[in-house]
Amino acid sequence: MKAQRNCYVYVYNGYSDWEPALAIFGLNNFTDIRVVPFSLDGRPVTSGGNVSVQPQQSLEQAIAADIDLLIIPGGTTIASSSEHEALLPLLRKQLDSGQLLAAICDATAFLGNHGLLDQVPHTGNDAQVLQMMAPAYKGAAHYINQPSVTGGNLITAAGTAMVPFTKEIYTSLGLLDKKELAFWFGFFDTAGATLKFSHVPPLPFFYRSYEVNMAGMLPLVRTATLEMYRQAVGAGLEVSGPVQWHYHQFDGNPDTIFRLDIGLPVTAPAPVPAPYKCETLPAFDCISATHEGAWDKLGDTYGKLIGAMQVLGIQMSGYNREQYFQYDFNQPDQNITNVQIGVIKP
Repeated sequence: MKAQRNCYVYVYNGYSDWEPALAIFGLNNFTDIRVVPFSLDGRPVTSGGNVSVQPQQSLEQAIAADIDLLIIPGGTTIASSSEHEALLPLLRKQLDSGQLLAAICDATAFLGNHGLLDQVPHTGNDAQVLQMMAPAYKGAAHYINQPSVTGGNLITAAGTAMVPFTKEIYTSLGLLDKKELAFWFGFFDTAGATLKFSHVPPLPFFYRSYEVNMAGMLPLVRTATLEMYRQAVGAGLEVSGPVQWHYHQFDGNPDTIFRLDIGLPVTAPAPVPAPYKCETLPAFDCISATHEGAWDKLGDTYGKLIGAMQVLGIQMSGYNREQYFQYDFNQPDQNITNVQIGVIKP
């Protein structure tokens, strides 16, 4: 059985708490990687933001561990205090073993002053600042003027580059194929802007409403769609998109009765007989994601999206849409469904 991967984070008095925060939050909440803060002696420390931190281990324990990712944040003393030199055996062990070492801000100066940047591509707060803070630094030929750089198994970053630093970590660990993590991180990573708020314009929609619970919804999966296509053709409507299901105040409880609108986008609203409606729906603010595969796994996609939204403090409107771009009842793994979760924009 493969051992659980881990991430050790060095914490010390005055460390810059924001620098590793994004990376370790994502690791702890959206992956199975265990985050382990450690200090020199295992005793509590106070971060630069005056946050008291209780480490889980000491440096001695960390040296004895098999570490997949070691993060060294910057801070007020990392490049100037000799107490941190006790870390050097651990850092060299990490690099020699081929495991990831990630240093940010003044921690790059600490590495540079002890020869760990001399032969590897790296970055820092600034080339001249790095030379000034690390008099023994001899790696200027390998300095790259970018927010964050990966050279072999060493990741370095400027102190202002928390997001690029995090992205290099996730990329090096092969984590960005995890949809939940990628969605959440997408809100911070402006360079990969596929995950963002969407403003859906007003939609001419031909539909029928149902009051159902989860059990009552299931028989509609095939019958309602066929009915709507037949009625649309009979009414002379021009269909302009795939079938959609709109959920009003559905809370995920199988017993909750909620309103479900099943219908088709059309080019223009028109009079239709009851129980059908054809009207232009108002514009819709949402966060969307594409679910590929069987519908019995849609709950997983919703759970991941809603979890990420709760983390970010995004308020849901209670109105969600599903657009069925492709569906195959014989090969449900070929289904492509666009999930749109309505949000209340601040």
